[in-house]
Amino acid sequence: MNFNQLHYFCVLAEIEHYTQAAKLLSITQPSLTHSVKELEKELGVCLFNKQGRNVKINQFGQFVYARVLPILSELEKTKSELVTMIDPNKGTVNLSFLHSLAQKFIPTIISEFVKNEENRQINFVFNQDISEDIKEDFKENKIDIAFTSNIEEDGITSIPIIKQELFLITPLEHPLADKEEIDLSEAAQFPFVYYEEKSGLRPILDNLFKSINMEPNIAYQLADDSAVCGFVSANLGIAVVPNILGLDRFPIKVIKIKRPLYNRFIYLSFSTDKYMSPPVKKFKDFILDTYQASK
Repeated sequence: MNFNQLHYFCVLAEIEHYTQAAKLLSITQPSLTHSVKELEKELGVCLFNKQGRNVKINQFGQFVYARVLPILSELEKTKSELVTMIDPNKGTVNLSFLHSLAQKFIPTIISEFVKNEENRQINFVFNQDISEDIKEDFKENKIDIAFTSNIEEDGITSIPIIKQELFLITPLEHPLADKEEIDLSEAAQFPFVYYEEKSGLRPILDNLFKSINMEPNIAYQLADDSAVCGFVSANLGIAVVPNILGLDRFPIKVIKIKRPLYNRFIYLSFSTDKYMSPPVKKFKDFILDTYQASK
């Protein structure tokens, strides 16, 4: 049996008239008759009794109807919901991003995206995380697209879209706090509040210090930008952080790093092995068009 057979059967069961049912289904009466006969043959039972020119559903037909109708209704609902999910103007985008992008970049880019009236019914499911966990979410098909550090993994494409300048931050009463810019080697003697190994910023900082042959004295390791800033403001060390929104809310000194020159890139990442729904592709193309046009 197939979907059409069951659908035709249910319509005939409700109308109990071949000609009217065939007209409603936009098929010929012989086609409807053949379909019902094939279904009865497969089930091994007659589902209708003749009643003059009409038919009357019998007890076996009522049994099948009661079982089949909810299934067809659920299939129709599934089809309708699936159509909505892949509608480029109504679907859902599962978006992950780094904590440092939550306060300014993400609200700004979403605001720009929904300025187009066609995009206002697209639903976003947001998730803040570190790059390593975002990579795992890609593998488990939990997300569609992400703003991350570079993810070097088969099946995931990462495209650089924006730069984040790195700064040294210190407590206000720190010996380095009187400086406006600094050679990072001048900070070698001081303890650092550092990003933990799972953070996407960790290898960037490791390479930054390696480029000047410096081994940072790591006092604490954290994952979140705000936590790092909080530890520094509590006089627990100094840190190198990206230029995130809200640095000015902490009692810290923000110092420009004049050497080594280094910028952190934020990447647009997505799976190349996973089907990309039209709304996700629409958002991805918007991001690439927006930032490639601004370069």
